[in-house]
Amino acid sequence: MRVRTFLILFLSFLVLTPLLFSAKITITIQDYFHPGEGTARFIENVLIPEFQKRYPEVEVKHVYIPFAELLPTILQQSLTGTLPEIIMADNPWVPQLIEAGVFKDITDLVMNDLGEEFWLDFFEGHRLVTSKDGRIYALQLHTNNLALFYRRSLLEKAGVTKVPETWNELLEACKKIKEKLGIYGFALCATASEEGTWQFEPFLWTNGGSLFELDQPEAIEALSFLVKLVEEGYMPRDVVNVSGQGDLTIWFINGEVAMMVNGNWEFGWHLTPDVLKELGDVEVAPLPVPKKGMKALVPFGGECYGISATIDSEKLKYAWEFLKLFYVEKVGEFYEKWTGHIPTRASYAEKIAQLRPELRSFIEQAKYAIPRPLVGGIDKYPDVSHEVIMAIQRALTGVQTPEEAFKEAAANIRKLFSKEEFEKYKKMAREILDNTRKRMMEGK
Repeated sequence: MRVRTFLILFLSFLVLTPLLFSAKITITIQDYFHPGEGTARFIENVLIPEFQKRYPEVEVKHVYIPFAELLPTILQQSLTGTLPEIIMADNPWVPQLIEAGVFKDITDLVMNDLGEEFWLDFFEGHRLVTSKDGRIYALQLHTNNLALFYRRSLLEKAGVTKVPETWNELLEACKKIKEKLGIYGFALCATASEEGTWQFEPFLWTNGGSLFELDQPEAIEALSFLVKLVEEGYMPRDVVNVSGQGDLTIWFINGEVAMMVNGNWEFGWHLTPDVLKELGDVEVAPLPVPKKGMKALVPFGGECYGISATIDSEKLKYAWEFLKLFYVEKVGEFYEKWTGHIPTRASYAEKIAQLRPELRSFIEQAKYAIPRPLVGGIDKYPDVSHEVIMAIQRALTGVQTPEEAFKEAAANIRKLFSKEEFEKYKKMAREILDNTRKRMMEGK
């Protein structure tokens, strides 16, 4: 009986042993890039095949989760201990996810393997949003920001001889466009979401305002400027009803507006090479500023990848090697061929600007672009943003004056924080904004 049992166990061992030794290690990458989007295709068609050639013992899975579902999914996974090995997050989420313990501290991996030079190559804003207390938790892959798109032929027909550089010049240009062409001169997105807030932020910050100081003259002046554009018939009041920033581009393509605020992602989305060729007059310039000599302070968008804080020790090496393949070996190919987004690293910025001159204004601004959560209350930034855009909508639709709208919003924002928290985040925002403005004006 014992001999028979032994033989059964021995044979089972012989059958199962090859399976045990041939079982692959699985690394999962989770993000919100739609399978048809350039980044997703790059991961699927370039990175994963190359990685699995080098590490045949590893299977890499790429999981797509829609944008609206990804942040709650990550937080739920963190609670249940089911985080994937490599996590992507929209950059405004990163400080919150660092606080929640989602990301692994990768400082030693970065510094020992790639060196301080690699880390300092990222523009300052992208270092700030992916680190805390001098420790690194994620790396921002690419970025985007906002600039002024304009139809050169429409400006010329209206007698506008130079692209507006100041708010007053924008008003003058819009007046000519309205009188001579009968169309709107300008549009920005004021939909009731973060898209609306972030399109307003350059006007607020460049004028010296802050999300924590909406009841101050600098903020009220910025909102008053937008209200004037609507009241004078230079900007459609319907900017409050658009579904998103892409709607502006449809107006722009159709010749209903001559200038718009929008982001570099539009190249390759609505402004495809065929569309650009057909129009033949689309150009980009920095956003107009309150006074000559100023430079626009803009927010940045873009996504970051990091490693799960709960990753198995045997998988850590592979997850890090995958990120190195992406961020070091293949990142040049990615920027040049696969995305309409722009580099987060200085060493690639000028090269991409030369290859794609339509992105130059965005690339120049990326050096000094502002991380929204760090000037908006970290994890409470979405709540702050909501108060801001609701106030903007009330002012643009005439429900309240700019002063009334922003004083109400300022009071509501104060209620989101304890007194100590409010003062801390107000100070943080002011320091980041002022320091960035100083560096920008000094060219540092």
